[in-house]
Amino acid sequence: MNRHFEATDHDVQDWDAFRSGNKMRLPEDKYDLDAVRQLEAAGFPATAPFLDDIVAWVADGNWPVARPVADLLVSTGAGAIPALRQVLQGRDAIHQYFALLMVVDRLPLDVAALLNSDLKQLVTSPSLDQVREGVLELADGILQKLGN
Repeated sequence: MNRHFEATDHDVQDWDAFRSGNKMRLPEDKYDLDAVRQLEAAGFPATAPFLDDIVAWVADGNWPVARPVADLLVSTGAGAIPALRQVLQGRDAIHQYFALLMVVDRLPLDVAALLNSDLKQLVTSPSLDQVREGVLELADGILQKLGN
């Protein structure tokens, strides 16, 4: 996951943070909070091409980078939906649990509603792993908040 990329002035909302030639990069490991700060400084839409890689860092809520990455995804709003959808449609129940807990449950209701069909799928036909990991309960609770 160690991908480096140049930030250009039209990609970065906070250009002052990058004017000196700094590079925005993805975390290299679960302790790489500097990379997360660079991503936060760049903001959305500069991070858009990398959201599938960024969302991977909430696969374990115990990692030091997980909470700030979750905050970044929440602040991205609807832009994070495709990456979150990939997690919810995947097979990693632990990743789904933390994505639901740390990101989806904190999204504004109108943004979380964009995942309505994915949440319903998790509730209506969960795998045994999803039941064991608490994905079913989290998805159901979010649906209830959405009025479904």
